[in-house]
Amino acid sequence: MVKFRDGNGSAFLCGVLYGVLFRVKWLLVALFICGQSASLQAAADWRSGLAQAALTQPEITLFRVAGSNTVGEKLAPALISAFLQQAGFTDVQVVAEAGRAHSRKVLARLQQGEQSVVVAVPVAAHGSSTGFRALLDGSADLGASSRPVKDTEVSQLASLGAMRDLGNEHIVAIDGLAVIVHQDNPVSKLPLESVRDIFSGKITQWSAVGGRSAPIRLHARDDNSGTYDTFKHLVLAGAAVSAKARRYESNDDLSAQVQADVDAIGFVALPSIGAAKALALSDGEALALAPSEMTVATEDYPLSRRLYFYSASGGALKPVVAEFLAFVHSDAGQAVVAESGYVAQALYALAMKSEDGRLAGMQRMNLNIRFQDGSSALDNKSRLDVERLAHFLAQPGHRDSRITLVGFSNPLAGTGRATLSRLRAQNVRWALRSEGIRNPISALAGNAVSVSDPASLNADRNRRVEIWIQ
Repeated sequence: MVKFRDGNGSAFLCGVLYGVLFRVKWLLVALFICGQSASLQAAADWRSGLAQAALTQPEITLFRVAGSNTVGEKLAPALISAFLQQAGFTDVQVVAEAGRAHSRKVLARLQQGEQSVVVAVPVAAHGSSTGFRALLDGSADLGASSRPVKDTEVSQLASLGAMRDLGNEHIVAIDGLAVIVHQDNPVSKLPLESVRDIFSGKITQWSAVGGRSAPIRLHARDDNSGTYDTFKHLVLAGAAVSAKARRYESNDDLSAQVQADVDAIGFVALPSIGAAKALALSDGEALALAPSEMTVATEDYPLSRRLYFYSASGGALKPVVAEFLAFVHSDAGQAVVAESGYVAQALYALAMKSEDGRLAGMQRMNLNIRFQDGSSALDNKSRLDVERLAHFLAQPGHRDSRITLVGFSNPLAGTGRATLSRLRAQNVRWALRSEGIRNPISALAGNAVSVSDPASLNADRNRRVEIWIQ
């Protein structure tokens, strides 16, 4: 694999080699997509055996979902409900499973001749790590997660496929982990360092961060939560949550407590902010950003994250699950994502003021193209984003649009930063050309605009390509 080095030396060679390898990589992606398409044709047959099964089973379980509370509490049931309705089922409803907190079941009915078939899709929402354990022991067909799969989980689940490949890792939506306080709390923004000191117990009084003279009361997700795992990685950076923090399995339960206590602080997924106030956060020298649809969609917001389904691949993937995953990525599925309060991956352009005069009169697309760690290769989301962008540009209203790709690198890259930034933008240009896009496309090196501290754990957010359109 060709590597990008944020520094002097081999940037030009990387770009040349990437141009050679790029078409091979995208050929493999195309072959994968064709394979998925063939699988989806076969998937249409999954309904045919339901009537026969209903003769002996009053309720047929189509597939099972387990894992993240963030995904499973609202989003997964909403997606499953919409999928079943599109597939011709009626009487779709979401019910709580008796005696099982944060466990739901989507029920639906299908009329096949004179036979009425009742189907169910159970959803257990007890934390991301439980989803991977359920995949491992076979008690779930989809693992819902609000964090990427860990190396240990990749090894444990190797029999199901390469869990970081497109066939196993499915990005459902973008979410922002919001740090929330009561609406009457005068504090409106904090650096991540202060958030870390608050939740680790180093700062215990609101007056230390510009608030009123009162003790800080902490609320945090539990250890099984992918939300907590994200917070631990992006904010705590090795520190431990104070033992005084009250812990929760549910985002909504945590948010309700913060909304009721003027001295409380907690962290939740975006749809659970409710009547609380989300703080603007800054990472080191970068400007403070509040979670919004644009800052989260572009992943510039310091605590933005991706939400996932993980599955088996190939012949081990049930046809109904393959069809459901195709629905999740469709326009109809992404509309459900937006309705559920998360940030969908449907594309649009937004008028934004830029300090860069070269972008005057242009609008910014709601995505950034990002790369695999230390590499010129696009990550899974960016591969799909290039396809989405190509589809967007192929529409009649955009075929003559002028595109400007603005590459950025970590400011610590040194004197070769501009060359490296431009090469990243050029790589995305090649990706669009390989998708058949013939719009005028410029590739530029961006000004040194940091969205994260160059020396922080989040420094990779600075390595990006922004999409501007006119």
